[in-house]
Amino acid sequence: MSASGFDGGQILRDARAIAFPRYPGTDGCRRAQAIIAGWFRSAGLAVSEESFRYDIRPAVRAIRIVAATGGALLAAAGVVATRSPGWALALTAAALAVAGTVVVWSPGAERLYRGEGPTETVNVMGRRKPEAPRMTLIVMAHYDSKSQNLTFPWRNGAVVLALLATVAMLVLLAADLVAARALGGRLAVPGLGLLAAACLFTLSTLTSGNESPGGVDNAGSVAIVTALARTLPAVVPGDVDLVFLSPSAEEDHMVGAMRWLDRHVAELADRPVRALNFDGAGAPGRLVLLTSYGVFHRFAPEIARTTMAAAKGLGLNPRQIWLPPAVGIDAIPFHHRGVPCLTFSSGALGAATMSVHSRHDVADHLDPLTLAACAGLARQVAIDLCRR
Repeated sequence: MSASGFDGGQILRDARAIAFPRYPGTDGCRRAQAIIAGWFRSAGLAVSEESFRYDIRPAVRAIRIVAATGGALLAAAGVVATRSPGWALALTAAALAVAGTVVVWSPGAERLYRGEGPTETVNVMGRRKPEAPRMTLIVMAHYDSKSQNLTFPWRNGAVVLALLATVAMLVLLAADLVAARALGGRLAVPGLGLLAAACLFTLSTLTSGNESPGGVDNAGSVAIVTALARTLPAVVPGDVDLVFLSPSAEEDHMVGAMRWLDRHVAELADRPVRALNFDGAGAPGRLVLLTSYGVFHRFAPEIARTTMAAAKGLGLNPRQIWLPPAVGIDAIPFHHRGVPCLTFSSGALGAATMSVHSRHDVADHLDPLTLAACAGLARQVAIDLCRR
């Protein structure tokens, strides 16, 4: 037992129990669903297994078209930049506008995921619901996994590099128009355009499969939620509606979280709701809070302040980071439905992180001390948020 009060070894053993490929709709996904439902029942919770169907293909096609179109526009901007910076600026702005149709989350973007389809999977929920709840606390971690032809860090690197190159193009082209001469050299903008285009063309080839055991993403986090399900009912006031949620299909653009919100957000409208999400938690290294994403979006500032205060009291120092556009976590649809949701993670750039979305994402990459520290911090945050 660590100083956090949690047995990191037990959390790791639970993570190992579901660290096998479990892409939505597969036998592995159904096997993990049954295990998690059993854990929630053994914790004394009322368990619901909510089935839903979806079709990810329209969204995948849209993203590929947008990435390829944006890449073509940026390549064209680079080609014409030396002769006509005004046209190059317009093409670059058009590329950003095209990309924004899918990488900036919105209710409009959610329409891509509304249709029923061939993939059937289940959100697993364990609940302690009082007769007259004063507030609801949701503790959640998705249980599905996926492999991709580009692992998570390389995919995110391409996204960030394309974004930085495009912004640099806009700045240089605007400066060129004002100064009436090419700043940064004649090859700067063409080079940036080709770099951004190469990144976007690469991203347009992304495919998903069922080869990843999903140790870091996201078996460790599910095991943390399970540990909290076993302990929070005893320390959180009885008038708090406790929801322990393990959505599926996070790896298919957060469809499971959207479906759960479609079904439940109306019933939560009459009371305060707070959500603690776990994604990538347990990777060795410093604890991480995902406190902002995209452009001008901040996740749950109140929960973030409470978490940093709790961390200080526990002698922890989580790093607060920004999530770039085109990177998805379940906190995003919660945020857009008005439910404050803060995501807990951990780790640094190393073997554990580099393996995400590949067959090498095994439970051996998880660190029991980090798992226990994350669970301990979350328990204290839950207690602080739920005080009368």
